[in-house]
Amino acid sequence: MKKIALSLILLASFAQANCSFSKPTNVDVTWKAFKTPLKKGVGGHFTKLNYSSSVKSAHSLNELLAGATVNIDVTSVDSKNAGRDVKLLNEFFKKMAGPDIKAKIISLKRDKDARKTGLVTISVTMNGVTREVPMRYTFNSRVLSANGVIDLVDFDATSALQSINKACYALHQGKTWSDVNIGFSMKIGASCPQPIKGHQ
Repeated sequence: MKKIALSLILLASFAQANCSFSKPTNVDVTWKAFKTPLKKGVGGHFTKLNYSSSVKSAHSLNELLAGATVNIDVTSVDSKNAGRDVKLLNEFFKKMAGPDIKAKIISLKRDKDARKTGLVTISVTMNGVTREVPMRYTFNSRVLSANGVIDLVDFDATSALQSINKACYALHQGKTWSDVNIGFSMKIGASCPQPIKGHQ
């Protein structure tokens, strides 16, 4: 029985190793900031970004995505409120150095004994400061989704934070939080000898 079980595990691993993952599409970057002493969330995304990678296909998500970069055009910030977007652009993003936010995927590491979850490490450059950000990810139905948190203080963005807090003082009740939830998602094509349930 042990030999049979081992054989099945090896066959499953071999099948997964023969999966071919293709370059992502539908890349989306999201954010959620917080205001008021009760920490009310306000979310949105960016409508203009550029995903770049020299890798067209690979046999693992790490091989496919490690080294890929995303350049985010901050003028495309979209919170589903035009007036808020103008304030975010003029009173926050334009108060920082550089016109864009840049991100680079450093690595993906699958959770031990798991096939759908893991840790992705991202290098984020904003306001002239680069920090590594760990994010939890899931890969299901050929969609990879990741979520993490950044602190604007770590990016020397205190002045920009104070600016948007001042511009929205009444609405924010004098409190704009420095932590921001960030996330991204992408659709990844996959071809496997059997229906895909996870990844290498």
